Amino acid sequence: MIIDYGTRTVGLKIVFFGPAMSGKTTAIRWLFSSLDYADKLTSIENTVGRTMFCDFGTIPFALGDSWKINAHVWSATGQDFYRSTREVVLVGADGVIFMVDSQEHLLQENLASWNELVALVAEEERPLPIIVCLNKQDLPGAVQEDEIRERLKLPRSVPVFRSIAKDGLNILEAFQHLFRDAMRASVLTKPI
Repeated sequence: MIIDYGTRTVGLKIVFFGPAMSGKTTAIRWLFSSLDYADKLTSIENTVGRTMFCDFGTIPFALGDSWKINAHVWSATGQDFYRSTREVVLVGADGVIFMVDSQEHLLQENLASWNELVALVAEEERPLPIIVCLNKQDLPGAVQEDEIRERLKLPRSVPVFRSIAKDGLNILEAFQHLFRDAMRASVLTKPI
């Protein structure tokens, strides 16, 4: 969290993380579009439209009469070819939304991505709020919360939202939940 007393703004960085094709970019595009900030989102894509480095943009929120919170929203590419960029995108994060692809045959990819995230977060000096979006719940045979908790060994303290990013199901709710947790965690860990 970055607090600028001169401009009366608070900067909060939220990162969408997860395996390739899990719905990170789709979720972010839906979020920005639903809040009428689609023109404030930038995607760095390769020639076939896949995220090459990240998606990023800022959504401003009023905080009282004179302060503003800028939610800086980023995605970390899930493709293994661009693995080195994920650590860079996570620098300075105040919270992470981990996107799980609910397809049974992709459980190993979800686990590998989750383990990478856990290893990167372990290096942080402060606790980092994380929530999980169990995405693509509209697909036949989609993995359910109990199974993903068991496979990823998710602590009960990590909230799980069943989502369908292309339709926006639970995307805003997950974002709001993480936003509150990240604000709370950042305020509680700032030195006096």
